[in-house]
Amino acid sequence: MIIHPWLRKARETSAEGLNWLDRLPDLVEQACRDWKLVIAGVPYDGGVCGWVAPVRSARGDAVLKVSWPHSEARTEAVALRWWDGSGSVRLLAENPGTWTMLLERCRPGTPLRDAGLPSGRGLAIGAELLNALWGKGAPPTDGPHFDTMAAVCNQWADEADRRLEAHGAALVALGTDPAVLRTGIELLRSLPGSAERQVVVHGDFNPGNVLAAGRAPYLAIDPKPMVGDPAYDPWSLVAQLDWPFRLGDAGRVVLARIDWLAGELDLPAQRIAAWGVARDVQGGLWAASAGNPALGAKWLRSAMITAAALR
Repeated sequence: MIIHPWLRKARETSAEGLNWLDRLPDLVEQACRDWKLVIAGVPYDGGVCGWVAPVRSARGDAVLKVSWPHSEARTEAVALRWWDGSGSVRLLAENPGTWTMLLERCRPGTPLRDAGLPSGRGLAIGAELLNALWGKGAPPTDGPHFDTMAAVCNQWADEADRRLEAHGAALVALGTDPAVLRTGIELLRSLPGSAERQVVVHGDFNPGNVLAAGRAPYLAIDPKPMVGDPAYDPWSLVAQLDWPFRLGDAGRVVLARIDWLAGELDLPAQRIAAWGVARDVQGGLWAASAGNPALGAKWLRSAMITAAALR
């Protein structure tokens, strides 16, 4: 059975990961037996938290996903069931005990980041999907349970504080503004509680997780859902759709994108931008803690550009 190097490398760092890799062929075989599936191609590459491959059954084409057990994947199937195909792929079957899902297959499946579309068209596609995903709002108290954004972001802020203490000096030496580091952590703590709306957010709405489909022009995959501020979701689309931070006038381009999305999504532009600073600070500190301060400093330059453009 093919296991792509990215997935193997990511999971070989712990005894639990090695054990999961050893069990993975049996988990795939069990899913194929239970759901009467045939593997219909090589696994999709690029993922580090799950084995994903096209399959075929008597009902047609689908995708089999076996996730590495981790907190962000715990409610993925719950979110897909909640959205029921509105803006996302449909959940066809699930085995929670093995962290295994059978999913609707997107054809041709081209990621939005690779579609070669003008950036304005890409933003419009993303905005349409986000409005569809958020359309049901937040679950009632007796409905599906998701982690709250406030709880998750408080945990992230605590981790960021520890990483700042350990790696802040190295990042400042690489050109990071220490004030932006502190601001980003403060925003992680304060933004969730000041939101005027609560929805089930996708949680990782980057243009690699938006695929060209048949049932709809594009559909979202691979959510990391939380209940909280919808302004959290657009940032990955802003920052990763043709990577505007590489441009000489990055601040102008990024703010123009934020302003346009704010109108389409009925959100305050300032909140979208603030989440950008918070998330890039979190990402930069994570990269430094993972042994790559140069990557962390690059991420933090994006936060600095966004923060400066807001002044």
